[in-house]
Amino acid sequence: MTPPRRHRWRRAALNFLVVVALLVAASFLPPDTSLRDRQQAGVIKACVPPSYPPLVTGDPARPGFDIELLEAIAREIGLRLSVNTLTSIGSDFNPRNWMLTRAQCDIIAGGVADTEQTRGFLQTIPTPAQTGWMAVSRTGELPERGGTVAVLPGTAGLDRVKLSTWVRANGWTARGTPSPAQFQAALDDPNLGAGIAERFVIDSLHLENGNFKRFWLPEQDFPRYRMALGLWKGDQTLKRAVADALDRVSKSGVLASIEKRYDLAAPPEQ
Repeated sequence: MTPPRRHRWRRAALNFLVVVALLVAASFLPPDTSLRDRQQAGVIKACVPPSYPPLVTGDPARPGFDIELLEAIAREIGLRLSVNTLTSIGSDFNPRNWMLTRAQCDIIAGGVADTEQTRGFLQTIPTPAQTGWMAVSRTGELPERGGTVAVLPGTAGLDRVKLSTWVRANGWTARGTPSPAQFQAALDDPNLGAGIAERFVIDSLHLENGNFKRFWLPEQDFPRYRMALGLWKGDQTLKRAVADALDRVSKSGVLASIEKRYDLAAPPEQ
């Protein structure tokens, strides 16, 4: 019996119809007016936490790296920067729980780590600032197995579960500290003397004045992340304008000047 003849043109025609249908559907999508809306308003709004030094300081005379960077970017785009301070930013390690809305801000800064978790919520533009898990002790080393280390989980979106597993695997006992002040106080315990926290939390405590040395945890276990400016998903025209402006700020030398003013240089590897 002769098998039925296949009509190859049917598959080609079906593919063609699918492409046409997608193009027609795309024509009904609302246009991306994110940049045009900001230009018409003459202002770009940024949401930041009250304090996350050195990225946001709360000091009008020296407002922080992210604030000065956003001011430079806004000038490049021809807009005025409006800063909206929100205590919800950084209140939880998951950015989805910060309860931000488009009405509050066009850009989120001051503690946005460019992690996979953050990119599930926002589209990001990395800045030169680098973060990750860091340790601090007077010897420049973590204790022998059986020792205790202070741990401040923080809210930067770093992997807490992996850190906890790593601490236990190395035979240490973790002493949880819920705030930077309690983390710093725990380091004065003679039975402890070492701690682990997010890089900018440790930097903000200025522990070098107490003869403490800071050092990164092994990068093969704990990758470092760039901090970032976060924009709403779908705001493509605004994101391109901000990214282009950041590139011009970098080429002009303004970015390096701001970076130097806030001493963003990461500590060297040991």
